[in-house]
Amino acid sequence: MIKRNLFTAFVTGCIGLLSQTTNAQLYISNGATFQIQSGAIVTVQGDVTSSADILGLGKLQLKGASNQNVNMNGFIIPNLEIDNVANATLTGNTKIGTDLLFTNGNIQVGNFDLTMSSTATITGSTNAKYVVTNGTGKLIKQSLGLSAFIYPIGNSLTAYNPVTISNSGTADDIGARVLAQAYSTGLAGTPFNKEVVDATWDLSEGVAGGSSLSLTTEWRTTQSDELTGFDRSKSGISNYIATAGPTQGWDLLNSQVGAATGTNPYTFTRTGISNLGAFAIGTRPVLSPLLVSPKIFLQGAFNTATGVMADGLRTVAAASGTTDATHGVIPTTDPYTGLSGFTHSGSGGGETISAGVFGVFSVTSNDAIVDWVFVQLHDGVTGSVLSTRAALLQRDGDVVETDGVSPVNMAGNAAGNYYVSVRHRNHLGVRSLANMALAKTATTVYNFTTGLTQAFAGAVANNPMALLSPTASYGLWGGDATGNKQTRYSGGGNDQNQLLNVALGGNVGASVNGIYSRSDLNLNGRISYSGGANDQNILLNVVLGGLVGAVLTQPTF
Repeated sequence: MIKRNLFTAFVTGCIGLLSQTTNAQLYISNGATFQIQSGAIVTVQGDVTSSADILGLGKLQLKGASNQNVNMNGFIIPNLEIDNVANATLTGNTKIGTDLLFTNGNIQVGNFDLTMSSTATITGSTNAKYVVTNGTGKLIKQSLGLSAFIYPIGNSLTAYNPVTISNSGTADDIGARVLAQAYSTGLAGTPFNKEVVDATWDLSEGVAGGSSLSLTTEWRTTQSDELTGFDRSKSGISNYIATAGPTQGWDLLNSQVGAATGTNPYTFTRTGISNLGAFAIGTRPVLSPLLVSPKIFLQGAFNTATGVMADGLRTVAAASGTTDATHGVIPTTDPYTGLSGFTHSGSGGGETISAGVFGVFSVTSNDAIVDWVFVQLHDGVTGSVLSTRAALLQRDGDVVETDGVSPVNMAGNAAGNYYVSVRHRNHLGVRSLANMALAKTATTVYNFTTGLTQAFAGAVANNPMALLSPTASYGLWGGDATGNKQTRYSGGGNDQNQLLNVALGGNVGASVNGIYSRSDLNLNGRISYSGGANDQNILLNVVLGGLVGAVLTQPTF
């Protein structure tokens, strides 16, 4: 039955035809019949609770002075108007048969679903009037097909991030909600704090499989959606593959990255989506991971007594006189961006050690950081460079991510077979001889130091790597002060001239201390031509074996 005291006017019996304004609460009990005739409006200023469909073509209007609760227990409201600046809140699943009209205020779904029938529409929504998905509940469109449907959703009363969806696959009930942040593992995990839009769109389908969605997401700078480092000229929509296995993780590839369209709102579109779940917008954090763990030595820094490299760049005081035990003169930002001879591609460039993890440079064991290196991912057939990454090199030769411990992530590339090369700003680079199978969830180790057979030789006269005595290990040839992919003491473009005349102004006895420079060939943070531990000796005697006329070159890759 319908409670008699809830309305200013009431029609007795099982069927009530109401066209006049009502006050207080609306309660429809199980078995009752409640009908709003076409053109009629029932205005409610309190809560709505129903255990039956509301019939007819009329409108139920929520127009209270405070928040109004709506619990339809999954039953239908034919037409619902939200005209309450204090908003409405679902306390039970609710379905709209014909239209949801926003005049004033929002409707918060919490942990309940707001379902639109296959023919229902939403009108009047704006960035101030929309469906707030502030819980596990979704806005669901039944039998969504080719006709695009705008889901006017936001995660709070102040964050509006609608999504437009069409389905060229099997028509299905497609649900959407938006979360307040983007996370490392899709709908959970650690929130990203940079380089993404601060939101996650969670999509579902009524029947698993068969969908092929086109998805357009929106965000605004006016509501601080973009986190530090987000580049809207180089981003995209990423989907988190939740199924455990080799494909698990974010799936955005560099080939899918591009520029956003529009201005407040900005949008990205992705098509052909068959895997539903979490979607986020960004660059590196949501790119598909691809893990590799190279191991290499630098000849200039190699210590024959210890069998590992020295970490003088990490411990030396800067030329300014300041002593920074956290990183010495090693820069905290990728030194290869803008450096001649190095060109970033794919997701590479601008890698940074944040202030919060300077502990990376405080390690003093064989995992201490020696310097930055430049890692390249090559096509497994053509050998062309697909992607780059500035990474860190440990004393024992391990090449690691900017956190100082993790495998190098050549993000934005699909799992498959690739060549990998490692280069350094004043050493000759090396590329793997064989393809290696790289994956998203497990790293592949490639140890260059074990032998020349690990390296691509190319059409050069010299070996592709230097033999490092007395350990019988191999490493990158040193001495390339000019960065021209050659090491030579005399002739055009020679490194002795770069060291003596360019770096030291022609003064044989001069030295420059506490510096990060290509001319520092032994990587001790000091440039010198004579005296102890000088760079001229490294060039002529260590690298070139005392042969003034010798020339070492790097294979082309």
